Amino acid sequence: MNYVVSFLSLAIKFATVFLFGATGEIINQKSGHLNMGTPGIMYLGALGGIIGERIYLDSIPAGAPLNPFMIVFLPLIFSILFGAIGGAVFSFFTVTLHCNQNVTGLTLTTFGVGLACFFIGTMDTSRMPEAGLAMQHAFPNYAAAGWFGEIFFSQSWFTYLGVVVAIVAAIILKYTRVGLNLRAVGENASAADSAGINVNRYRYISTIIGGAITGIGGAFYELDNVKGMFNVADGVDAFGWLALCIVIFSMWKPLIAIGASFLFACLSIAPTFFAPYLGGAGYVSYILKLTPYLATVIILIIVSIYDKKNQPPANLGVSYFREDR
Repeated sequence: MNYVVSFLSLAIKFATVFLFGATGEIINQKSGHLNMGTPGIMYLGALGGIIGERIYLDSIPAGAPLNPFMIVFLPLIFSILFGAIGGAVFSFFTVTLHCNQNVTGLTLTTFGVGLACFFIGTMDTSRMPEAGLAMQHAFPNYAAAGWFGEIFFSQSWFTYLGVVVAIVAAIILKYTRVGLNLRAVGENASAADSAGINVNRYRYISTIIGGAITGIGGAFYELDNVKGMFNVADGVDAFGWLALCIVIFSMWKPLIAIGASFLFACLSIAPTFFAPYLGGAGYVSYILKLTPYLATVIILIIVSIYDKKNQPPANLGVSYFREDR
């Protein structure tokens, strides 16, 4: 029983990374922007989070108690800022300069990964584990309340924030005028423009907000999951690619993305938990590590074949040129 509880608790932690990335990308794609730069923006968010953590730690003498609020607040603000900058860069090239969205996104991923790896690799991370531990304990821990408390109420603030952001995004997209206008831009930019909707403004703002949300996911992974002990092999960008797949699997619905993120998180951590029972190291471990990616291929094939109702926005990946109307 303890083993199962630990597995589910860790799966929720990993699901948080996916959820931020998927929610941010859903907002992007609802406006017609196919942002393949999600993995790079996650890395930029991780860079911002670690910079924010370093600024706070440098202001506190070694051995002094850490403020639970500041240990979460500063990294959150910097990750939002860096993620938003990544989204703004993508919008500048695709909306203002009319560059190809796929090429721009992939370039942004390459740039974001390289930039973050370079700067994070040069930082002093000696106090990061201390900050990571304080961050985990910033939220009241109800693990003593039994298995239910350990699974659902022993997570960090970021986990609950991710669920709230997904729910708010779902409400805005479905029930507000802003959400209706955003979906109209993604479905038919020309018609939306004719109706008086500022297409460029909606695409700019949605991509910046989506990038900010995505950046939080990268910061959470670096600061909470690996305690700030950065390693290129950790592969934050891999979570970004899987987040893109979760967008399709969740049919562009933030609420479904919550469950889909948990499913992909279970598949991602399964090798760590089950490899010892299936032969430990060797080829079995490598096969298990392929599980989430194989599942992704299978799920995308099934969705594309059988789900004809829930299709992506009609103008997804298509740049809008007002002069062509």
